[in-house]
Amino acid sequence: MTVMSIDDDTQVLDTSRLPANARLRSGTAARLAGLPVTTLRVWERRYGVVAAPKTPTGQRLYSTLDVQRLALLKQLSDRGHAIGTIASLGLPELQGLAEAAPARSTAAAAVPGLHVVVVGRSAAQKLQAVGARPRDIYDDLAHAEADLAARLAAGTATPASGPDVLLVHLPSLHPALAERALSLAKQLRAATLLVLYAFGAEAVAESLRAAGTIVRREPCTGRDLARLLATVARGPAPSLGLPTASLRRYTDEQLASLAEQPSNVLCECPRHLAEIVTQLAHFEQYSAECDSRSPADSALHRHLGSLAGAARAMFEQALDRVVTEEGLQV
Repeated sequence: MTVMSIDDDTQVLDTSRLPANARLRSGTAARLAGLPVTTLRVWERRYGVVAAPKTPTGQRLYSTLDVQRLALLKQLSDRGHAIGTIASLGLPELQGLAEAAPARSTAAAAVPGLHVVVVGRSAAQKLQAVGARPRDIYDDLAHAEADLAARLAAGTATPASGPDVLLVHLPSLHPALAERALSLAKQLRAATLLVLYAFGAEAVAESLRAAGTIVRREPCTGRDLARLLATVARGPAPSLGLPTASLRRYTDEQLASLAEQPSNVLCECPRHLAEIVTQLAHFEQYSAECDSRSPADSALHRHLGSLAGAARAMFEQALDRVVTEEGLQV
Protein backbone atom coordinates (compact mmCIF):
# COMPACT_ATOMS: atom_id res chain seq x y z
CA MET A 1 0.00 0.00 0.00
CA THR A 2 1.33 3.42 -0.93
CA VAL A 3 1.42 5.87 1.95
CA MET A 4 1.16 9.55 1.08
CA SER A 5 2.84 12.06 3.39
CA ILE A 6 1.81 15.70 3.08
CA ASP A 7 4.12 18.44 4.31
CA ASP A 8 2.88 20.91 6.94
CA ASP A 9 3.18 23.79 4.46
CA THR A 10 0.74 22.18 2.01
CA GLN A 11 -2.59 24.01 1.86
CA VAL A 12 -5.48 21.52 1.78
CA LEU A 13 -9.09 22.72 1.79
CA ASP A 14 -10.96 19.54 2.74
CA THR A 15 -10.35 15.86 3.28
CA SER A 16 -12.59 14.83 0.37
CA ARG A 17 -9.80 15.88 -1.99
CA LEU A 18 -7.33 13.54 -0.35
CA PRO A 19 -6.69 9.88 -1.17
CA ALA A 20 -8.15 7.45 1.34
CA ASN A 21 -4.64 6.40 2.33
CA ALA A 22 -3.33 9.94 2.81
CA ARG A 23 -1.12 10.53 5.82
CA LEU A 24 -0.90 14.07 7.14
CA ARG A 25 1.65 15.71 9.39
CA SER A 26 0.44 17.43 12.54
CA GLY A 27 0.35 20.97 11.16
CA THR A 28 -1.83 19.98 8.21
CA ALA A 29 -4.10 17.76 10.32
CA ALA A 30 -4.61 20.51 12.89
CA ARG A 31 -5.30 23.12 10.20
CA LEU A 32 -7.90 20.93 8.49
CA ALA A 33 -9.60 20.26 11.82
CA GLY A 34 -9.60 23.95 12.73
CA LEU A 35 -7.34 23.43 15.74
CA PRO A 36 -4.15 25.16 16.88
CA VAL A 37 -1.31 22.65 16.86
CA THR A 38 -0.74 23.30 20.57
CA THR A 39 -4.33 22.28 21.33
CA LEU A 40 -3.89 19.08 19.32
CA ARG A 41 -0.78 18.26 21.37
CA VAL A 42 -2.57 18.87 24.67
CA TRP A 43 -5.61 16.82 23.63
CA GLU A 44 -3.38 13.93 22.54
CA ARG A 45 -1.30 14.00 25.70
CA ARG A 46 -4.13 14.40 28.21
CA TYR A 47 -7.07 12.67 26.55
CA GLY A 48 -5.68 10.38 23.84
CA VAL A 49 -8.10 11.79 21.26
CA VAL A 50 -6.40 9.96 18.37
CA ALA A 51 -3.79 7.24 18.07
CA ALA A 52 -1.83 8.41 15.04
CA PRO A 53 1.17 6.14 14.32
CA LYS A 54 4.70 7.51 14.36
CA THR A 55 7.38 7.33 11.72
CA PRO A 56 10.84 5.99 12.66
CA THR A 57 11.87 9.63 13.28
CA GLY A 58 9.02 10.18 15.75
CA GLN A 59 6.74 12.25 13.45
CA ARG A 60 3.03 11.45 13.84
CA LEU A 61 1.04 10.88 10.63
CA TYR A 62 -2.73 11.37 10.70
CA SER A 63 -5.34 9.72 8.51
CA THR A 64 -8.38 11.45 7.03
CA LEU A 65 -10.52 9.66 9.65
CA ASP A 66 -8.28 11.14 12.36
CA VAL A 67 -8.88 14.60 10.91
CA GLN A 68 -12.66 14.02 10.79
CA ARG A 69 -12.59 12.95 14.42
CA LEU A 70 -10.56 15.99 15.46
CA ALA A 71 -12.88 18.32 13.55
CA LEU A 72 -15.93 16.84 15.30
CA LEU A 73 -14.25 17.16 18.70
CA LYS A 74 -13.47 20.81 17.94
CA GLN A 75 -17.05 21.45 16.78
CA LEU A 76 -18.56 19.85 19.88
CA SER A 77 -16.07 21.59 22.16
CA ASP A 78 -17.10 24.93 20.66
CA ARG A 79 -20.73 24.07 21.41
CA GLY A 80 -19.93 23.67 25.08
CA HIS A 81 -19.09 19.98 25.47
CA ALA A 82 -16.06 19.54 27.74
CA ILE A 83 -13.31 17.69 25.88
CA GLY A 84 -12.81 15.33 28.82
CA THR A 85 -16.35 13.96 28.43
CA ILE A 86 -16.31 13.38 24.65
CA ALA A 87 -12.68 12.42 23.97
CA SER A 88 -13.34 8.68 24.36
CA LEU A 89 -16.43 8.59 22.11
CA GLY A 90 -16.25 6.77 18.77
CA LEU A 91 -16.65 8.53 15.44
CA PRO A 92 -20.31 7.43 14.96
CA GLU A 93 -21.17 8.69 18.45
CA LEU A 94 -19.49 12.03 17.79
CA GLN A 95 -21.32 12.37 14.47
CA GLY A 96 -24.63 11.60 16.16
CA LEU A 97 -23.96 14.13 18.87
CA ALA A 98 -23.04 16.77 16.31
CA GLU A 99 -26.16 16.10 14.23
CA ALA A 100 -28.56 15.99 17.18
CA ALA A 101 -31.21 18.68 16.94
CA PRO A 102 -31.31 21.19 19.79
CA ALA A 103 -34.09 20.76 22.33
CA ARG A 104 -37.29 22.60 21.37
CA SER A 105 -38.07 23.62 24.90
CA THR A 106 -36.50 26.82 26.13
CA ALA A 107 -32.95 26.36 27.29
CA ALA A 108 -33.74 28.13 30.53
CA ALA A 109 -36.10 25.33 31.50
CA ALA A 110 -33.18 23.00 32.23
CA VAL A 111 -31.37 25.52 34.40
CA PRO A 112 -33.51 25.36 37.58
CA GLY A 113 -32.37 21.77 38.10
CA LEU A 114 -28.77 22.93 38.37
CA HIS A 115 -26.91 24.53 41.23
CA VAL A 116 -25.33 27.49 39.44
CA VAL A 117 -23.00 30.06 41.00
CA VAL A 118 -22.30 33.18 38.94
CA VAL A 119 -19.36 35.55 39.33
CA GLY A 120 -20.24 38.78 37.51
CA ARG A 121 -23.47 40.75 37.79
CA SER A 122 -23.90 41.27 34.05
CA ALA A 123 -23.76 37.53 33.33
CA ALA A 124 -26.27 36.90 36.14
CA GLN A 125 -28.61 39.53 34.68
CA LYS A 126 -28.46 37.87 31.27
CA LEU A 127 -29.51 34.55 32.78
CA GLN A 128 -32.25 36.14 34.88
CA ALA A 129 -33.62 37.86 31.78
CA VAL A 130 -34.40 34.45 30.23
CA GLY A 131 -35.88 33.00 33.41
CA ALA A 132 -32.81 31.31 34.89
CA ARG A 133 -32.19 31.75 38.60
CA PRO A 134 -28.58 31.29 39.78
CA ARG A 135 -28.22 30.08 43.37
CA ASP A 136 -25.46 32.56 44.30
CA ILE A 137 -24.28 35.75 42.58
CA TYR A 138 -21.02 37.63 43.22
CA ASP A 139 -19.87 40.97 41.87
CA ASP A 140 -16.45 39.70 40.79
CA LEU A 141 -13.71 37.21 41.69
CA ALA A 142 -12.55 39.30 44.65
CA HIS A 143 -16.09 39.26 46.08
CA ALA A 144 -16.39 35.48 45.67
CA GLU A 145 -12.93 34.87 47.15
CA ALA A 146 -13.67 37.15 50.13
CA ASP A 147 -16.97 35.36 50.83
CA LEU A 148 -15.25 31.97 50.68
CA ALA A 149 -12.47 33.18 53.01
CA ALA A 150 -15.04 34.56 55.47
CA ARG A 151 -16.95 31.26 55.55
CA LEU A 152 -13.75 29.31 56.11
CA ALA A 153 -12.70 31.69 58.89
CA ALA A 154 -16.11 31.25 60.50
CA GLY A 155 -15.61 27.50 60.45
CA THR A 156 -18.31 26.86 57.88
CA ALA A 157 -17.47 23.52 56.34
CA THR A 158 -17.20 23.33 52.57
CA PRO A 159 -19.91 20.94 51.32
CA ALA A 160 -18.86 17.54 50.04
CA SER A 161 -20.28 18.41 46.61
CA GLY A 162 -20.19 21.93 45.22
CA PRO A 163 -22.19 23.69 42.51
CA ASP A 164 -22.93 21.99 39.22
CA VAL A 165 -21.63 25.05 37.37
CA LEU A 166 -19.42 27.97 38.36
CA LEU A 167 -19.89 30.70 35.74
CA VAL A 168 -17.16 33.35 35.85
CA HIS A 169 -17.45 36.49 33.72
CA LEU A 170 -14.12 38.22 33.05
CA PRO A 171 -14.00 41.48 31.07
CA SER A 172 -10.35 40.67 30.32
CA LEU A 173 -8.72 37.25 30.38
CA HIS A 174 -5.11 36.90 31.45
CA PRO A 175 -3.13 34.15 33.22
CA ALA A 176 -3.54 35.47 36.76
CA LEU A 177 -7.34 35.70 36.47
CA ALA A 178 -7.52 32.30 34.79
CA GLU A 179 -5.60 30.77 37.70
CA ARG A 180 -7.90 32.48 40.21
CA ALA A 181 -11.00 31.17 38.42
CA LEU A 182 -9.58 27.63 38.40
CA SER A 183 -8.60 27.92 42.06
CA LEU A 184 -12.07 29.15 43.04
CA ALA A 185 -13.72 26.29 41.13
CA LYS A 186 -11.45 23.81 42.89
CA GLN A 187 -12.14 25.25 46.35
CA LEU A 188 -15.90 25.32 45.74
CA ARG A 189 -15.73 21.77 44.31
CA ALA A 190 -17.58 22.95 41.21
CA ALA A 191 -18.30 20.14 38.75
CA THR A 192 -18.00 22.46 35.74
CA LEU A 193 -16.26 25.78 35.24
CA LEU A 194 -17.65 28.08 32.53
CA VAL A 195 -15.59 31.18 31.73
CA LEU A 196 -17.08 34.03 29.69
CA TYR A 197 -14.64 36.76 28.63
CA ALA A 198 -14.53 39.84 26.42
CA PHE A 199 -10.85 40.33 25.60
CA GLY A 200 -7.74 38.26 26.17
CA ALA A 201 -5.03 36.07 24.71
CA GLU A 202 -6.22 32.96 22.90
CA ALA A 203 -3.36 31.02 24.47
CA VAL A 204 -4.89 31.61 27.91
CA ALA A 205 -8.32 30.49 26.67
CA GLU A 206 -6.77 27.35 25.18
CA SER A 207 -5.01 26.54 28.45
CA LEU A 208 -8.36 26.78 30.23
CA ARG A 209 -10.02 24.51 27.65
CA ALA A 210 -7.20 22.02 28.05
CA ALA A 211 -7.95 21.98 31.78
CA GLY A 212 -11.56 20.97 31.06
CA THR A 213 -13.10 24.44 31.26
CA ILE A 214 -15.90 25.60 28.96
CA VAL A 215 -14.73 28.93 27.50
CA ARG A 216 -16.84 31.44 25.57
CA ARG A 217 -15.99 34.86 24.24
CA GLU A 218 -18.52 37.70 24.21
CA PRO A 219 -20.92 38.68 22.76
CA CYS A 220 -22.98 35.98 24.42
CA THR A 221 -26.70 36.39 25.09
CA GLY A 222 -28.65 35.08 28.05
CA ARG A 223 -30.13 32.38 25.83
CA ASP A 224 -26.64 31.37 24.71
CA LEU A 225 -25.57 31.00 28.35
CA ALA A 226 -28.75 29.10 29.20
CA ARG A 227 -28.12 26.68 26.31
CA LEU A 228 -24.64 26.01 27.65
CA LEU A 229 -26.09 25.30 31.09
CA ALA A 230 -28.70 23.04 29.48
CA THR A 231 -25.86 21.12 27.81
CA VAL A 232 -24.34 20.50 31.23
CA ALA A 233 -27.74 19.38 32.55
CA ARG A 234 -28.22 16.85 29.73
CA GLY A 235 -24.87 15.14 30.12
CA PRO A 236 -22.57 13.94 32.88
CA ALA A 237 -20.65 16.65 34.67
CA PRO A 238 -17.24 17.07 33.01
CA SER A 239 -14.11 16.79 35.07
CA LEU A 240 -12.26 20.03 35.54
CA GLY A 241 -8.84 18.42 35.45
CA LEU A 242 -7.47 21.40 37.31
CA PRO A 243 -3.76 21.94 36.73
CA THR A 244 -1.42 21.67 39.68
CA ALA A 245 2.27 22.27 40.14
CA SER A 246 2.95 18.57 39.48
CA LEU A 247 1.43 18.67 36.00
CA ARG A 248 4.52 19.89 34.21
CA ARG A 249 4.90 19.00 30.54
CA TYR A 250 8.67 18.64 30.72
CA THR A 251 10.93 17.32 33.45
CA ASP A 252 14.16 19.11 34.37
CA GLU A 253 16.07 16.37 32.56
CA GLN A 254 14.07 16.81 29.35
CA LEU A 255 14.53 20.58 29.48
CA ALA A 256 18.26 20.18 29.98
CA SER A 257 18.39 17.83 27.00
CA LEU A 258 16.43 20.23 24.78
CA ALA A 259 18.71 23.10 25.77
CA GLU A 260 21.73 21.15 24.48
CA GLN A 261 20.26 19.97 21.17
CA PRO A 262 21.40 21.80 18.02
CA SER A 263 18.75 23.96 16.36
CA ASN A 264 17.78 23.57 12.70
CA VAL A 265 17.58 27.33 12.27
CA LEU A 266 20.05 30.08 13.08
CA CYS A 267 18.70 30.95 16.51
CA GLU A 268 18.76 29.46 19.99
CA CYS A 269 15.02 29.43 20.72
CA PRO A 270 14.99 25.83 22.06
CA ARG A 271 17.71 26.62 24.59
CA HIS A 272 16.21 29.95 25.62
CA LEU A 273 12.69 28.53 26.01
CA ALA A 274 13.95 25.50 27.93
CA GLU A 275 15.81 27.80 30.31
CA ILE A 276 12.76 30.06 30.80
CA VAL A 277 10.50 27.08 31.52
CA THR A 278 13.04 25.67 33.98
CA GLN A 279 13.34 28.98 35.83
CA LEU A 280 9.57 29.45 36.02
CA ALA A 281 9.03 25.89 37.25
CA HIS A 282 11.66 26.36 39.95
CA PHE A 283 10.19 29.70 41.02
CA GLU A 284 6.75 28.04 41.16
CA GLN A 285 8.18 25.41 43.51
CA TYR A 286 10.02 28.08 45.51
CA SER A 287 6.76 30.04 45.98
CA ALA A 288 4.99 26.92 47.21
CA GLU A 289 7.76 26.31 49.75
CA CYS A 290 7.58 29.95 50.89
CA ASP A 291 3.83 29.58 51.26
CA SER A 292 4.28 26.72 53.72
CA ARG A 293 7.15 28.40 55.61
CA SER A 294 5.59 31.85 55.99
CA PRO A 295 1.87 31.75 56.89
CA ALA A 296 1.84 35.55 57.26
CA ASP A 297 2.71 36.00 53.58
CA SER A 298 0.94 32.90 52.24
CA ALA A 299 -1.52 34.90 50.11
CA LEU A 300 1.32 36.71 48.38
CA HIS A 301 3.26 33.52 47.73
CA ARG A 302 0.16 31.72 46.42
CA HIS A 303 -0.38 34.63 44.05
CA LEU A 304 3.23 34.57 42.88
CA GLY A 305 3.11 30.79 42.46
CA SER A 306 -0.10 31.03 40.40
CA LEU A 307 1.44 33.64 38.12
CA ALA A 308 4.57 31.55 37.69
CA GLY A 309 2.51 28.43 36.94
CA ALA A 310 0.39 30.24 34.33
CA ALA A 311 3.50 31.72 32.69
CA ARG A 312 5.18 28.30 32.71
CA ALA A 313 2.17 26.73 30.97
CA MET A 314 2.24 29.38 28.25
CA PHE A 315 5.97 29.04 27.62
CA GLU A 316 5.57 25.25 27.58
CA GLN A 317 3.10 25.72 24.73
CA ALA A 318 5.70 27.80 22.91
CA LEU A 319 8.30 25.09 23.53
CA ASP A 320 5.84 22.46 22.26
CA ARG A 321 5.64 24.29 18.96
CA VAL A 322 9.41 24.72 18.64
CA VAL A 323 9.94 21.02 19.40
CA THR A 324 7.36 20.11 16.75
CA GLU A 325 8.57 22.53 14.09
CA GLU A 326 12.21 21.56 14.46
CA GLY A 327 11.64 17.85 15.01
CA LEU A 328 13.56 17.78 18.29
CA GLN A 329 13.68 14.64 20.39
CA VAL A 330 12.28 14.93 23.93
